[in-house]
Amino acid sequence: MQLVQLRGCEGDDCPKVFKTDRGTYVVQGEVFNAITTPDGEMAVEVPAEILRGL
Repeated sequence: MQLVQLRGCEGDDCPKVFKTDRGTYVVQGEVFNAITTPDGEMAVEVPAEILRGL
């Protein structure tokens, strides 16, 4: 799978949004533990401005 970074910083520890070559998005952010997700899934929290305009 190929990823293209659309938003976020260039370092390792910051929120980012990527677009895949499959037409999906991958979001990197802080783990969000306020909800329970099914096995194999995880919720992340990112600032609203990182998603603006997508």
